[in-house]
Amino acid sequence: MPRKLIAVTLALVLALGLFTVVAGCGGTVEQEKTPAGPAGGAPDPAKTVTMNGRSVMSGWMDHWGYTWEGPVERNGYFLDYRELNGDDMAPSFAANVEGLAPGSVVFFKFCFVDFDGSNLERREQEVEEVIRTAKDGGLKLIIGNALPVRKADGSPELLREYKGFNAFLLEKARDNPGVVWAYDFYGVLAGPDGWLKPGYDTGDSHPTGDAYSALDPSFFELLGGVFGR
Repeated sequence: MPRKLIAVTLALVLALGLFTVVAGCGGTVEQEKTPAGPAGGAPDPAKTVTMNGRSVMSGWMDHWGYTWEGPVERNGYFLDYRELNGDDMAPSFAANVEGLAPGSVVFFKFCFVDFDGSNLERREQEVEEVIRTAKDGGLKLIIGNALPVRKADGSPELLREYKGFNAFLLEKARDNPGVVWAYDFYGVLAGPDGWLKPGYDTGDSHPTGDAYSALDPSFFELLGGVFGR
């Protein structure tokens, strides 16, 4: 094979390797991969949070500079990503956290498409399963509350479901002190009308970079409490 053709073929292979496809709650999102290795030094297992989610979570990880091949360091914590199976949420969470040391901190969240205004009971059952998994493994579990959609995609039934799920999650945190914490996505991202703030919408209810920046302060404040600072 001519040398020029070999060089072109190699360049094409390398270029294709720079991208990964991440399946998410709103479809398939193509994301650019950066070189491997965590930002800010070697990961500390005692300060690592295993973040379980789908496209909104992967966008948050990307916002932090995640490399898709190892934890990223932010504010003294190491954030690592595990994708959930949207058709089998609780079992995929169990598979993602299997083998983590007792005391490890893990995060679980649904995506905005997981709420439709009629499936609150199913979502609550899945949360119960996730909590059982955390308890069985001696894990510290943070659960994100409802992610609001843009108003154009909403309904009165959906608003009622958000309210019910968020109240249920607070109850679970109160009933399981030191094991379960609730993280308030909804309070940050939703406007007075209960829908995703227009300035935080990329056009299909996925959050913008400004939305992720708005989430960061309360998230890292919560981590301080979970890790006992």
